[in-house]
Amino acid sequence: MESVEENRTKGVDTLLGDPKKAIVALSVPFMIAMVAQTANNLIDSVWVAGLGPGALAAVGFVFPLFFILVGVGNGVGVGAASAIGRAIGRGEKRTADKIASQAIVLTIAVSIPISALLLIFQRPLLLILGAGDTIDICVNYGTPIFLMGAFMILNGVMGGILRAEGNAKAAMNAQLLMAGSNMVLDPLMIYDYGLGLGIAGAAWATVVASMISLGVMFYLFFFAKKRTYVTMTLRDSKPDKEIYKDILRIGIPSSMEMLIISLVSAVMNMLIIMVGGTDGVGIYVSVWRLIMLAMIPMMAICGAAVPVCAAAYGAQRKDKLRSAYFFGIRFSAVFLVILSALMFVFAEYVTLIFTYDASTSYLRDDMVLCLRYLCLFLPFVAWGGMSTTLFQAVGRGFNSFISTTFRNVLQLPVCYILIITVGTMESVWWGITSMEIIGSLLPGLWSLILLGSITKGMRSGT
Repeated sequence: MESVEENRTKGVDTLLGDPKKAIVALSVPFMIAMVAQTANNLIDSVWVAGLGPGALAAVGFVFPLFFILVGVGNGVGVGAASAIGRAIGRGEKRTADKIASQAIVLTIAVSIPISALLLIFQRPLLLILGAGDTIDICVNYGTPIFLMGAFMILNGVMGGILRAEGNAKAAMNAQLLMAGSNMVLDPLMIYDYGLGLGIAGAAWATVVASMISLGVMFYLFFFAKKRTYVTMTLRDSKPDKEIYKDILRIGIPSSMEMLIISLVSAVMNMLIIMVGGTDGVGIYVSVWRLIMLAMIPMMAICGAAVPVCAAAYGAQRKDKLRSAYFFGIRFSAVFLVILSALMFVFAEYVTLIFTYDASTSYLRDDMVLCLRYLCLFLPFVAWGGMSTTLFQAVGRGFNSFISTTFRNVLQLPVCYILIITVGTMESVWWGITSMEIIGSLLPGLWSLILLGSITKGMRSGT
């Protein structure tokens, strides 16, 4: 059997080396890619904001449905990354090859029917979510995304496989290409000096950019095989129940996590409409994008730590697994404390990117207040994020699902009670912040207990 030593790449050497160095080496390219993508999303909002508050709110209403697609890709991608990382840790390259090939087939098989259902039923779903008078704008934005959803999902999964083998720079380059393409295409497709497609143009720009990125990764895996450690072939695509089970053991709970986040986001939009109308939704969605931007370092570190922890677990190395876990928490916390402080102090300036136009300038004060509340929970999510990472890396997908569900669903009853008793937008921001803190600390304690349990029989050192 071909071992991990054969065709070993620099990325694999990094993955199997010092966990701290590996997390830094893998997270930096991941971070750059995520910053580019999130900046791209913000620029999307900036261009869309020029079409008026209705268009800005429409993006918010479509987002929960789009997140279902993201969830499918994330689930298969995380499941494959965890399985590939553990196979590399055990020295089983051929197994890693098979997992990667079958992850692609699985993605296509699952994403096509889901995209079709969302495309067909988007109008009634959006009306249920509260789109109301903005329904036509929402459909114009959602149709291109759902029509081409399978390609967008596949793009995310292939990027995840690259990171799983320690090839973070290649994944970063593909993501940068996608973000750069989208930034160029946005104004050309949205406004009259280009194709003049309006809000649909923003969606088509995202789709085209995603397909460009996908084409590059397809070339790397199938036509430039020496550039990757994992090798994909058609013969390895034949279904293997054990491999599917290994991917889906993490993939299904991870996809369900994203579905829960999507549903919570949708319900939160409806709750916010009760006190703030569609303007409130626009404020919440815009500020949440800023919060997600600040969370990029943590998400990149946790994303990098999944294959590092998985490889350490596959090799049964207690010292490396513990080192990766605790370093990930410390590394994330440093970034989040700094970014939280900066966003709190400069909130008035940061929110200008959404309120530069006369039609949205009246939202600025409320947006500043929302941002200053929500940025307070950021330092606490470092532990919660690494708890999910540990659960996924060692194949405990159900633990990860419970943690994410607890953190997100907990917000809803608290915010509803605050709405009917206090009845202000400020009370909603307070409810979200406090529940995010509690929802990060408790799963963190759970992951610490699990770490102690699974490392009892492991070895330390070579």
